Amino acid sequence: MYKLLALDMDGTLLDNNQKISKENIEAIQKAKELGVKVVLTTGRAIGGIEEYLKELDLISEDNYSVTCSGALILNNTKKEIIECNNISHDEFKFTFNLAEELNITLNIYSNDGILVPSHSIFSHFDSVANNLPLKIADFNSLDEETVINKITLINEDLSIAEQLSTFFPSICLKDIHINANQKFDKDLFEDVSNLPIELLENFTILKTSPYTLEVLNKNCNKGTGVKRMAEELGIKQEEIICIGDSGNDKHMIEYAGLGVAMGNAFTEIKEIADYVTYTNEENGVAHIIQKFILNEQLGMAD
Repeated sequence: MYKLLALDMDGTLLDNNQKISKENIEAIQKAKELGVKVVLTTGRAIGGIEEYLKELDLISEDNYSVTCSGALILNNTKKEIIECNNISHDEFKFTFNLAEELNITLNIYSNDGILVPSHSIFSHFDSVANNLPLKIADFNSLDEETVINKITLINEDLSIAEQLSTFFPSICLKDIHINANQKFDKDLFEDVSNLPIELLENFTILKTSPYTLEVLNKNCNKGTGVKRMAEELGIKQEEIICIGDSGNDKHMIEYAGLGVAMGNAFTEIKEIADYVTYTNEENGVAHIIQKFILNEQLGMAD
């Protein structure tokens, strides 16, 4: 019997307009009524999922979220941090210097919002999606006490602005001035294994889109986040369903008792999943709840 349902947000629970469908909401409520613990497990900060937590009636001291792709686990009232795995200042400096060498940019998820050394298209979308302020900071003299939950490496050019808008179609950005990247290499993140070995060995590197990589503390990912959450709740590994679609969902899908890939998931995510459901536009989450939770616990035929 499954007791914990870990759900990615973008491309999984949310449709292409950043909404939770009526079908997904109703299925989640039925799972909750059967005692299943629902945990939103996302690359977003907590500010980027608060409206959805309210919509799903998950804001209480005994409901939790895995945020920043596993770097920060906290209860949904934000009063209790279960685990926090930050990036050190020295690790940040290494990543910043590497980004400059690769002619790309980056942003930082911090307590103060999303920090950037200069404007980027992705960071503006990221700021709106996460309901976090976007702040320009001098990364050459960043305060060593700055809390860094997550770094995003961003390989972008003006040419990908339209592609980015397909990931965030409900977000409209106007009057954003971005300089063209004359050294833009669209294939830079095609094969992550070709990146410098120091980056791959010292951090958790997660490919979330063709032009973004998440950089986390080496000790965390969504899989470790779900594992820690399950320990907190006294739930066994085989009692967990994890559903996702992109590179930062890989570890939790591998860890789960039932690892599920969305129909719109990356090919490599589908290959490691136990089951592939419908797309995020076809209520794939509701399908999993019906098939593996409601049918089983209510003794219904498949």
